[in-house]
Amino acid sequence: MKSEQERTAHSRFVQALQHEHLTCPKPGCGGPMDVTDHTLHNARIKTYEAQCQRCHMTEKITGKEQATPPWDVASITMMAEVHLLHDQPTCPIDDTPITFTSLPNPRRKARYRLSCYYCGRHTEMNWPPPEAKR
Repeated sequence: MKSEQERTAHSRFVQALQHEHLTCPKPGCGGPMDVTDHTLHNARIKTYEAQCQRCHMTEKITGKEQATPPWDVASITMMAEVHLLHDQPTCPIDDTPITFTSLPNPRRKARYRLSCYYCGRHTEMNWPPPEAKR
């Protein structure tokens, strides 16, 4: 079970991930924050820096890497189905929105990378899955 502080940190991470408006957490300020993505190109988790426009307080917003246990096949299939319904799939472990990246595939089949930038879990999948072709 997450503490209130962990829930707040996760919520702010999701806001930064989805480019939503963040306000300064400093008591009495509440000013708008400028968010900058400092994630390295090949990083599994995202790192942001937010700076308040009023008081210039700086906050580091980052995920918590935890790649075990990996997603199971049922979770991956469920996330793919939610994505196909044009809804936002979330990580079954930490409830962070999943990012689908279309990958090049020379055989012209759909291939995707599913990534959770909070916990660092990721996997690649073909669509439709082999069991759907039967």
